Amino acid sequence: MSAAIAAAPKSARPGRLRPLAGIALRQYWIVGAFLLLLALRIGVQTVYHYYGWADAIALRNHVGSEAYHFGRYADDAHAMTAKLMDDGAMLAFQPALFAALVTGVLTAREWETRRVVLALTQSVTPRRWFGVRWATLAAILVVLTVPLVALYRMSVVHAFHLDLLTYGAERQNAYYTIGPVTVAYVLLGVAAGALTGTFLRRLWPTLLAAPLLTWLVAALLVRSRAMLLLDLPVLSKVDGYHPGGVFGLMFYDTLPQDAFLTNALDTGDYWPFQIASSALVLAVAALLILVAFRVIRRRTA
Repeated sequence: MSAAIAAAPKSARPGRLRPLAGIALRQYWIVGAFLLLLALRIGVQTVYHYYGWADAIALRNHVGSEAYHFGRYADDAHAMTAKLMDDGAMLAFQPALFAALVTGVLTAREWETRRVVLALTQSVTPRRWFGVRWATLAAILVVLTVPLVALYRMSVVHAFHLDLLTYGAERQNAYYTIGPVTVAYVLLGVAAGALTGTFLRRLWPTLLAAPLLTWLVAALLVRSRAMLLLDLPVLSKVDGYHPGGVFGLMFYDTLPQDAFLTNALDTGDYWPFQIASSALVLAVAALLILVAFRVIRRRTA
């Protein structure tokens, strides 16, 4: 009998990361399916509008560049830029707010239903339990967001280099706003949701607090212009703040924006600005996660 026991396959320990991730995936499949449907809807619209640039090129060839940019036609520069801005509005900050909402609600429900007590009975520390679940949510959201950002960038770069967009603030917003920093904002939303859900431990307060914290942190980062400390060439181009808006901030959908900074960017500034902004947002997201872990330690000490 001892030989049979020794030869029997051993089950994975509950505390290991892979089984915990499998548990999280099985429990979050409905959320993942819903997010996938939303991503498909955004992706289909973006691809549909991408093929619409062919109509814009045909119109410009027919009526001329000046009439295309300053006239009024169904597929002129104003109409096509508006469609592109609509595509971008769904990506600029809405995924981050949705990430905060989903993570906050699921985390708060873990505390409300006392499911975390189950983790303690299975030799799993609460920090590992929540850490794996947050990482699983972050992975799902990033996997769905990255292709959408790539599709949008393909469309906007195509239109930008063919000079199919209007001139001015909308052109700048469409080109410079969305990119790696969009994914970083999603991770910021996960971190903010994790912190608020852990701190409040109640569903309804977290519904409001998680997106609000995400938006406030983003607004503070944009208003401070801290990312320019990592992108010094752009720092020399910007002077003053927009006199309108809220504390000098304008908005692209729900995304806080520094209009003077965005309008000062050139095409060569895109990647340095995106990388600097992403690094700053990710650093703050990591700080929020560390605070969430400290709250867990105190709650379960």
